[in-house]
Amino acid sequence: MEPEHDVGGSEAPDWHDVVAVHELILMRHAEALPAAIDAEDFVRPLSDAGRLAAARAAATLASGAAIERLLYSPARRTSETAAIVAETLSLGASQQQAVPELYLATPHRVRAAIARCRGAARVVLVIGHNPSISELGAELAPAQRRRTLPTAGYWRMPLDEKAWRALTHTGTTAP
Repeated sequence: MEPEHDVGGSEAPDWHDVVAVHELILMRHAEALPAAIDAEDFVRPLSDAGRLAAARAAATLASGAAIERLLYSPARRTSETAAIVAETLSLGASQQQAVPELYLATPHRVRAAIARCRGAARVVLVIGHNPSISELGAELAPAQRRRTLPTAGYWRMPLDEKAWRALTHTGTTAP
């Protein structure tokens, strides 16, 4: 069975009446190799299966709205996932940013990173780690509350102006 990529589906049930002017995409890094003995978690590379899953997810992401900004954790597995996505989507270096705060982050730190690093982008992809990526998705889309993103999985969340402003200015979301 193939892993789910757009785990939330193209239409978020709780947001069916929202006119999306922004989109936040939360993605978990692809599958990594287990940590070697005495090696740090931060340096774990993607597995071969992880590289393939990242490429499949990137191809699926390419069929949606054009991603304007890619924020990612500088951990090796997340950087490698981001590189595959960026190449597939033809994102330039100025559209990509490694954000150290995304490694071992809380949902609040992910929100703060989005607010600080999003620039003028209306479609932002954040590639990070569980549990924070899944927890933030659950906060933003209550229908995801009991779900966690699989490796290389992502949720696309359309946000109206009020919800986007709440996310990027105050660290909270609109109901």
